[in-house]
Amino acid sequence: MLVVGDYDKVLHDYLKRDFALAVKVNSVRASGYPHVWNEQKGLPANTQAVDPKVGFGTTDAPSYRPKTLSTEYKRDNWKQAFARCYSTGIRYDYFTRQMENNYGTFENLTEKDYNDMFVDFTKTTCNDFWNGATKFDATDAFTYYGVIAQISENKDNVTAIADGTKIADALNTKIANLMARLDYTGYPDVIAMNPATYDILIKEEAERSLYQRDITTEIVPGVKVPAFFTPMGKLPIVLTPFIKPTVDSSAGTTKHQIVAINSAMIDRIWLFNDAPKVYEIANPELPLANDRLLTDKFVLDFANYIVHGVDTGMHFILTKTVKN
Repeated sequence: MLVVGDYDKVLHDYLKRDFALAVKVNSVRASGYPHVWNEQKGLPANTQAVDPKVGFGTTDAPSYRPKTLSTEYKRDNWKQAFARCYSTGIRYDYFTRQMENNYGTFENLTEKDYNDMFVDFTKTTCNDFWNGATKFDATDAFTYYGVIAQISENKDNVTAIADGTKIADALNTKIANLMARLDYTGYPDVIAMNPATYDILIKEEAERSLYQRDITTEIVPGVKVPAFFTPMGKLPIVLTPFIKPTVDSSAGTTKHQIVAINSAMIDRIWLFNDAPKVYEIANPELPLANDRLLTDKFVLDFANYIVHGVDTGMHFILTKTVKN
């Protein structure tokens, strides 16, 4: 016998659920398994100023056809990336489902469990979005190739902030140098960091009374986040616990990472569905096909993230080492 009386309708749940994923990246259907793409790293320099009367030729034999043409596009062709599969699931027993259907007793709990399945899925994929270390073509591991690892492939993209230099000054200098380049026009449009790193930035700026906490901007319509003034205007700051500071106990220091990305140059490649999909199997209403009378729900997602243009420097990482 199960006696169910009136009960507290609130499930007291204190597990952490605050996390962020790049909501601005492109959604691209994979060209296959693996996904194949090309990147261009250069542009031929063939434009010249010539004599309007004779062009490249002479007075007796004028010619406006260039004598030589460069074709140095520096294309990196036929790069490959495998979409990775992430899966999770939840199981309901026959008793719980029947109590929910007949009495509504477990209704809130089963709905909560279903939502928690997605919380777990999102926390895992968010972490791997930033920190995954599996190369695109690896066949012995199956996590994402994380944004931080891709940017760090080009060592020039990772710069340590000198002692005594503030985070804001280092960011402004870096972005101004990017804007001054003539070989490409890519700049970051999102700055991401750990909330503890943001706290250091705020305290540094409070010392010179320049930074105000109420500076915000929209990262997507309707969603406002903290912002940072740069030579190219306000950039949104995305705070995420998954960009994790590294503690060096022997040195008594902590290294923080400030990750700047150009979201227009990041593709989420997907197979089959452009978002995680839920599958329900083992229908308890068909006991001959389900002798255990269980109901299983699974989430499957086939995707990976490609950071284009890591050779240009439009994505970069600044590191700040502070004393503990």
